[in-house]
Amino acid sequence: MRNSRLAFDPQAQRALLKGFNKLASAMIVALGPRGRTVAVNRDNSRRPPELLNDGAAIARRFTGFPSRFETMGAFMARHIAWQVEEAVGDGATTAVVIAQAILNEANRYVAAGFNAMRIRRGMEKALVTALAELERQGQPLGKLEQIRSLATSITGDETIGQYTEEIFDIVGAYGAVQVRTHYGRGHDRRFINGTFWNQGWASSYFTTEGGTAIVKDPYLLLTNRHLNSADELLPVLELVRQTGEGRGLVVIAPTIAGGALNLLVTNKTRGSMSTLGIKAPGLGPEKAEVLTDLAILTGGRVFYAEADDRIEKATLADLGQAREVQAIRSGFTLIGGKGRPAAIRQRAQELRSRLPDAPYGRERNRLVERAGKLQGGVALLEVGGATETERDYLKERTEEAVHVVRLGMQGGVAPGGGVAYLACVPAVCALQLSDEEAPGAAILAHALAAPMRAILENSGVEATAILAHLHSAGPGCGYDVMRLQFTDMMAANIIDPVKVLQVALQTGVSGALMALTTDVLVHKPRSNRNEEVDFRP
Repeated sequence: MRNSRLAFDPQAQRALLKGFNKLASAMIVALGPRGRTVAVNRDNSRRPPELLNDGAAIARRFTGFPSRFETMGAFMARHIAWQVEEAVGDGATTAVVIAQAILNEANRYVAAGFNAMRIRRGMEKALVTALAELERQGQPLGKLEQIRSLATSITGDETIGQYTEEIFDIVGAYGAVQVRTHYGRGHDRRFINGTFWNQGWASSYFTTEGGTAIVKDPYLLLTNRHLNSADELLPVLELVRQTGEGRGLVVIAPTIAGGALNLLVTNKTRGSMSTLGIKAPGLGPEKAEVLTDLAILTGGRVFYAEADDRIEKATLADLGQAREVQAIRSGFTLIGGKGRPAAIRQRAQELRSRLPDAPYGRERNRLVERAGKLQGGVALLEVGGATETERDYLKERTEEAVHVVRLGMQGGVAPGGGVAYLACVPAVCALQLSDEEAPGAAILAHALAAPMRAILENSGVEATAILAHLHSAGPGCGYDVMRLQFTDMMAANIIDPVKVLQVALQTGVSGALMALTTDVLVHKPRSNRNEEVDFRP
């Protein structure tokens, strides 16, 4: 099979399952608060191996097995982890654990003569019941100690957990929170009185002090045009100068270059007028949306290239206003926008109303961020470390913690440690399905206990006896692997966001069913690749 480019069932299914299990087993060891680490060799043999205790990071480092068809199975596991990580920032390993349990159990049923497609239909019906049960278990995340506990469990750092609690207590579920690294061993948090965006000045000639460009009480010209000609900006500069108020002009556009940039820089360096050119924030079509946010925040309008709006005909009423604009190379802060409060509130509400239909991931995160910035404040959480590697690792984990806490505040939380999944088992087992579809519900019920079993085994305790006790225990009861005792998980602040639990379950089931119903594997090698080496993405 190694030299063939085609594999048919049963060889295809066996290879797929073998590769899936290999990568899943490497990820599972990192699950839970007492999970172990995985050492990954670096490309530079003189450097020590990279030590990882995060399942998603372990999956990202995977490049391939000697067997091309086992590699396909492993990449299916990696894809499940990647989807969950991109969507909700946590739960990647849990999704792969569920998928592995489904695959292994379902293959035994198929080997016994059951039809894979009938099993699939039964499992899809059981999944709907399990998701509804998770929703029913949800409780609001409102207690500060729960926020601190959740953030600490993700980052492993109590100080970051404390700062995360403090930040969300101030900015709320929809507030803008940014995570940065700084040089130093400790961590810190700051609150910016204004709106911060990740695009900076167009030229260092605009700086006034310490690498920062500051314009007080300016007018703002907002456009999605690429400005290259001085003739476009000259009438606006004259308009601001004729007010006789000594106020400056800030231009925010996707590109400011050529004569347009020279005109602004000349006015700044000669002292004729305080000017500043800033690159418009956002990516692609989002630039126009962010410019609209800024226009509402400052009380101006956006000059759109698509509508053939002529900048030369701008009036003072078309320009936005603010108390102060500060810009550095990598971003700018707008303080005291003078837009109508009612219009700002309406825009923020409009952005939040899009959240239910927005896919989890970057699009949803950006909507939350933009709505938070319109409310007038940004929290900065700065993480430090002894080395650059430690700082980058903590930054990644802190961003995940902020994201997960926000999901918990917006969608509620449920008992953690696999208890919420275990509580879904009775409802799944109670489903009335046909004899051909009933194995699907039984397989899902078995898989729902897999995350807790993995957490317990990683902690060095006897999983079977504890699971048997928990099946008969009251709702919310679980096992605290740190204190090695049974406890009420919600009371002990051992929690998971409902949305993370749902996305992990849904993605794990979907990925497992795709693998289960795959009977043919086709390998298409690149023409310039040696087929004897590992296959890299």
